[in-house]
Amino acid sequence: MKRSVRKILFAAAGLILILVLAAAVLLIVLSVREYRPKERETVKIDKNMGKKISPGQEISVLTWNTGYGALSETEDFFMDGGEKVRPDNKELITENIEAMKKVIKDSGSQVVFLQEVDQNSKRSYYINEMDAFSDGWNGSTGYARNFLCDYIPYPLPTIGKVDAGLVTLNQFQTDQAERISLPTPFLWPVRTCQLKRCLFVERVPIEGSSRQAVFVNLHLEAYDDGSGKEAQTKLLAQILQEEYDAGNYVIAGGDFNQTFEQVDEKKYPVWDDEYFQAGKIESDIFEEGWQFAVDDSLPTCRLLNRPYDRSDEKTQFYVIDGFILSPNVSLEKVETLNEDFKNSDHNPVQLTVKLK
Repeated sequence: MKRSVRKILFAAAGLILILVLAAAVLLIVLSVREYRPKERETVKIDKNMGKKISPGQEISVLTWNTGYGALSETEDFFMDGGEKVRPDNKELITENIEAMKKVIKDSGSQVVFLQEVDQNSKRSYYINEMDAFSDGWNGSTGYARNFLCDYIPYPLPTIGKVDAGLVTLNQFQTDQAERISLPTPFLWPVRTCQLKRCLFVERVPIEGSSRQAVFVNLHLEAYDDGSGKEAQTKLLAQILQEEYDAGNYVIAGGDFNQTFEQVDEKKYPVWDDEYFQAGKIESDIFEEGWQFAVDDSLPTCRLLNRPYDRSDEKTQFYVIDGFILSPNVSLEKVETLNEDFKNSDHNPVQLTVKLK
């Protein structure tokens, strides 16, 4: 009897030792292979054959967090209080992407900012979504990576490999495209499996002028204590101001993971503060004359604690997607398009502007 107990104890101890060693090896591998982008990197632009912007021309820009094609109305997500890591089948992702492409085409936008676009990730069945979104697009495509990890070992089933980033579709000529790193609030070892947030900047020449229109695609921190969002927003404001001081026209947009001062909080009350909280961008971070282009007539995002229930009055909504415009850009119109979260946990937001 005693020998049997000892055998069981030795076996259990051996198993624990093996698990500890495996975890240590995994941590070493992830640390060695951690994605460490430079502060600034040039981004390759495919099919760059667009035209310059004409003076006085109306420019239409659309931003959309695509939820890597996996976060449509039938889905939830474990980080938001749900259960799932990825959809049950690959076909759902393909269908969502095709539906979003149709919305983009029908919008007539000349520049499109997309966030959460996968290239080679387990969570999206290894579909190259950048290729899918660029297929049929009449313009250029650029990809700025902000998430790369060989294996994310949580939850169960695990997230696994992730390769994702920001995609900008552009019908204008791009003189330069650049990835600018943003500060990360996470420390080692958590940092090894976290996003490395960035700004994706494209510069478009203006006909008859030495100035440029600077388009900035962004996706700021989400699941942090607020310090990451604040630090990233401050650096964003600094970089945008530098572009404006250089005489350029700046149009920045995307998923801020923060709401805005002009949003009516009564429209979208916080029903449960246990999950994701958006925080708020303080306008005094930006100098006088800058304006947020935001439409709060509809929510731009929903919480993924459960599949979308249109009949539930306490569905948690947010307005966290929009644009920032430099003082020399005239806002003509901004509208949240009512896609009702059919194909993503975000609604697209469309902007029309003119350069003063």
